[in-house]
Amino acid sequence: MCKEIPYSMATCVGSWLLSPTHHIVEGIAVTVVSLLILARTMPKIYKMTDIPTLNVHHPVWARGASFFCFGMVMCYKYFGYPSRVFYVVMPCNMQWALSFVQCFLIPTSWQMAQYILLQMRLTFLMSVVIAIVTPETEDCTLPFEYIFYWFNHALLLLLPAAYVANGSVSCYFNSKTVSTWSLNRLWWEFSCALMAVFYFIPVTLMAIYSGLNLNFMLHPPHDHFALKGQWFRVTAVLLLALLFGVSRLLVMGLEKSVLGRSVTGSNENSTDSPNEAKKTSKSKQN
Repeated sequence: MCKEIPYSMATCVGSWLLSPTHHIVEGIAVTVVSLLILARTMPKIYKMTDIPTLNVHHPVWARGASFFCFGMVMCYKYFGYPSRVFYVVMPCNMQWALSFVQCFLIPTSWQMAQYILLQMRLTFLMSVVIAIVTPETEDCTLPFEYIFYWFNHALLLLLPAAYVANGSVSCYFNSKTVSTWSLNRLWWEFSCALMAVFYFIPVTLMAIYSGLNLNFMLHPPHDHFALKGQWFRVTAVLLLALLFGVSRLLVMGLEKSVLGRSVTGSNENSTDSPNEAKKTSKSKQN
């Protein structure tokens, strides 16, 4: 029977490392904690965000890149081995899905919705770095798929950077009532909780139904230094939460070093465009 399964699919088949009881108990526990975090952070985010001042606008190449890359992802999934389309829920593929939704389904006038998605994408940047540092390319067997793997992951780093550069989103905030660090923590908690709910409920159910180890929700990666034993998913949650915090710190560092934004100084908590920031800086110096 194993010989009838394509090799690229065989490497992705999930095994029952965890018992059904463990799946249920762990899934309920993580979901409850995540929903409590969402219930606590969402009202604060809405209250502390100055919605009328939001100015999200797409870089000129964002729509073309999103349409092409999300379309290619879906084509490779559809024409791959049976049930491969389920792998659209992998983190990097979902980032292209979010980008497509932003560019083509959510009106630009819905500034808060656009802004929320961008803040989430900044938090999830380390998932792209993980895919680049530890690539899983065994199932990249279709024409040009291996090349596309590296191409689309590079764009997943460049596209959020373009939104930061044009002033649509920032990890520095224009707020007189709360610090930049507090708001970054809220966005970090919100994004991590939302991701946990998504992968522990619908994605795990899809993995069980399809028999595929979607996002390693059924068993851990082979020879991973930390993800071992029956609590590997909880360990993964903690490690990813740490890395997603690093994502926001890296964005803050790049904004400060490249765009001149900082918690204190000429562009304190500002999300203005770089040109406006430079004008403000010069006027203060004068």
